[in-house]
Amino acid sequence: MTNLVAARPHRDRPTWAGYILLTSYVWFVYAFSSSQALVRDEQGTSRTIASLHVIVLSIGGIIAGLIAARLIVKLGRDRFIIFSVAGLAAGVLLYTAPGGIILTLSGSFIASFFGSAVIVGGSAFLFDHQKEAGPASITEANAIAALSGALAPIAVGVGVSIFLGWRIGVWITLLGLLIGLLLMRNNLPVFRVPVDEQVREALKVPFPRRFWWALGTLFILISSEFILTLWSVDLLRDRGGLEAGAAAATVGALTFGIFMGRLIGSRFAEYFPVDRILSIAVLIAFSGWLIVWLNTSAPIMIGGLVISGIGVALFWPMGISRLVMASGGQNDRATALGAVAGASAGGVGPFALGALADAIGVHSAFLVLPFVLFFGLFLVMIKPVTKITTPETTPNSTT
Repeated sequence: MTNLVAARPHRDRPTWAGYILLTSYVWFVYAFSSSQALVRDEQGTSRTIASLHVIVLSIGGIIAGLIAARLIVKLGRDRFIIFSVAGLAAGVLLYTAPGGIILTLSGSFIASFFGSAVIVGGSAFLFDHQKEAGPASITEANAIAALSGALAPIAVGVGVSIFLGWRIGVWITLLGLLIGLLLMRNNLPVFRVPVDEQVREALKVPFPRRFWWALGTLFILISSEFILTLWSVDLLRDRGGLEAGAAAATVGALTFGIFMGRLIGSRFAEYFPVDRILSIAVLIAFSGWLIVWLNTSAPIMIGGLVISGIGVALFWPMGISRLVMASGGQNDRATALGAVAGASAGGVGPFALGALADAIGVHSAFLVLPFVLFFGLFLVMIKPVTKITTPETTPNSTT
């Protein structure tokens, strides 16, 4: 056992700043999701019009991912993160400002754009700062973020029940951003990366070919996560006999599984290679799906969702870790393109399954999920990422 030396994250103030800033945006996303019905009621809009909020949220994330790396080089990572935090705060305030749909749509886009930028800059910082412990650190950060994803809808609901309104739950995002900035304040040099001509030239260097395989794998696996998250409610209604409200509430089981998966996975990531962890995660997610798909008992199906959640929990942190490892040292560009893949997967995967469900029913359509999972596993196996590539090896990397 002596060869299992832990690559344990060093939880200093800059690391906690990164954790809290990433968590703050995740809090906003989940509070945003749970507030949508309330916003729709407040504005008196249809579901079709209200769904534009989700569309602009996705577009904002994609655009941020496409330009974030160049902005980091232009501003420096420390100023980029501060600028992004300020933009996210402005978006939150605009989204919650009293007014019509133009305000909430504008706020959704601004918050998504700058929030995705916070994710890009914060994730790249954690990988740089933690070195070999980067995968464990990013998994730990996502575990905390998953917990916030479970608490944010509760905060929105409590706000409504005690007559402060749904906005109070969304405004907690601002508190998290303030705490993150305070932790950054005396540690700004740690967040900086030297921006010289070599760094600028690195933006022109092609990624190793294995990076693109890793990016495709990330897209495939995140698609399966969004499919499970967005369509499991319909499966529970159709097969488990639950009413709409009860079925929606049971998605919390999936969120709980995601939290547990990332909490446990962060420990395993200290010792084991990311490919091995990701492969096991796919098998766990499939096992949970099998339980859900084969049963009609709601309690058993909910248990299956917890198991699936434990598996899919590691798709993002392990997938983005593989992306950075295969990037030839171009961490900011890698995390930025990872954000684009994640935002795109959130739209493509659920839309495809939804269209299929309209044609053949949601239970039959869910047979797509294991094919997606095992295609992702197949890509991990044929194009493994077993070591970190360096800038020096990038030009000659072709596999």
